[in-house]
Amino acid sequence: MIKIKYSVFAGLIFALIMFIYLSITSKMDIAVVVSIFIFIVSPFLFYLKLFSKIDFAGKFQKIDKKLVIYSGLSNHLKDGITIGGTLYLLNDRLIFQTNLINFLKRHELTIMLNQIAEVETVNSFGQISNGLLLKNRNVENEKFIVTKREVWKEQIEKQIVK
Repeated sequence: MIKIKYSVFAGLIFALIMFIYLSITSKMDIAVVVSIFIFIVSPFLFYLKLFSKIDFAGKFQKIDKKLVIYSGLSNHLKDGITIGGTLYLLNDRLIFQTNLINFLKRHELTIMLNQIAEVETVNSFGQISNGLLLKNRNVENEKFIVTKREVWKEQIEKQIVK
């Protein structure tokens, strides 16, 4: 019951914020209609997103932060969609775990470093220089969008040599 109250309260706050914003920038009629719609719809969305009974935490392996050599926010290109998460480099593997926002495409990917044949820097969207392509020996290639891709490449290659 408390979860429903929190969802309704969050919906009320969201509707109130939108009402104030729209009443300043638009007509009052639009502000009222949109705020009522938001107040009706958003508690359901908040409840489903924040308080659903699906436990995603059990799917991912626990990563000992002491073993992490390098990590950072990343996007994994999967099925033509970039999915946000965190990429971890350990001494023998790379682990990508999606963040909480990606509840539809939630996944974890582990790539053993001894399976990586080559690490390349590539451009994402044809022009932005932030892509990292891992060419694997046995499975398909994996592409990530990272910040400091040169550092990622250097760190991965350093661990592969070891």
